[in-house]
Amino acid sequence: MNQQLEQGIDRAGLGAAFEADEARKSNLILEAQLLREQARADEAVAKLAEAARIEEHLGQHCAAQGLAEKSLLHRFSAISLWAQAGNFYQAIALGDELLASPDLTERLRQRIQTYTNTIRIRRARWYEELAQEMELSAA
Repeated sequence: MNQQLEQGIDRAGLGAAFEADEARKSNLILEAQLLREQARADEAVAKLAEAARIEEHLGQHCAAQGLAEKSLLHRFSAISLWAQAGNFYQAIALGDELLASPDLTERLRQRIQTYTNTIRIRRARWYEELAQEMELSAA
């Protein structure tokens, strides 16, 4: 049996450049975690946004190779990374795009729906807090 399939997700046709991008993305996430621990939030956000862009690219590459399951996993990861970077719009837009996909399993569909709803709720709270702060500043 193909070793790529034994691991659970088909990686057929993905070469060294793809693997290098996956490694770079993983390193960016680790760097972002370290930067957050060092209270260097702006630098961490930049790393997360770069990792999100890579994940989107990896997802598109997998889709072009006919690897729907792997594509969906990379794109779901991009949703999480965009949200962590504070780009709620991009995270929700990508989540909604994925939810329109007929390739989603019901389990993944529910995870994406729950996650995008959570992002929407947090965005609404953030807007409320920002509006309150603006009112206090104006007073």
